[in-house]
Amino acid sequence: FQEIKYQCAQFKKSDGFVTTVGGSKENLKKNRYKDILPYDQTRVILSLLVEEGETDYINANFVKGPDNERCYITTQGPLSQTVVDFWRMIWEYRVKVIIMGCREFEMAKKKCECYWASHRETLEYGPFTVTNVKEEEVNEETVIRMLSVTFCDILRSGRGESRVVYQFQYTAWPDHGIPDSCDCILQFIELMHEYQGRDKTPFCIHCSAGCGRTGVICAVDYVRQLLLTSPGFAPSASDNSLHCVGD
Repeated sequence: FQEIKYQCAQFKKSDGFVTTVGGSKENLKKNRYKDILPYDQTRVILSLLVEEGETDYINANFVKGPDNERCYITTQGPLSQTVVDFWRMIWEYRVKVIIMGCREFEMAKKKCECYWASHRETLEYGPFTVTNVKEEEVNEETVIRMLSVTFCDILRSGRGESRVVYQFQYTAWPDHGIPDSCDCILQFIELMHEYQGRDKTPFCIHCSAGCGRTGVICAVDYVRQLLLTSPGFAPSASDNSLHCVGD
């Protein structure tokens, strides 16, 4: 662990990787934590505009996998003012599976804005209508929600289009801690791939800050894929996201 931590610290000092866009005055309010910002070089850019005056910024990075430059989108838990941006990102990059590694509230603090509807209910987030079609507790630590998401493109056609997005929530991972068992995490990751199928669109992974628990899920899945496909490997997920391995 210390070696990985050292490599991450050295990488932060590397020339060329900056966080200028996330730290700009107009985008500061879109960051949950002021010291956790996406790299300009790997940040997710939003080109889908759903309202006048929107920017292309969201606190999110692309992280490469063994055979895909955009295998993962790592992001913070949405804020109340960034939920529409979150759904813009999910829609634009055709995300099929969202992985949530935290609870909405932890230790009496809000860690993530609720961006989904309760079971069999519908909520609207700007031009996005989200219906919770099905909700299932796979085990005591994992909830899977089947969400029907409809986007009405007001600025262009005015017509609506619907897609199914699956949200996986892992509920037993304490912030700044570790799960009691690795079995449910491993099952969780296998289920991610089962629902993703052969689709090459990115997984969207978030916790509260989008680094510690998110980074671990990326790393475990990255190693899983390498063990299945490659005899030898050198992990490089931290090259794409600052703080990918939390302290």
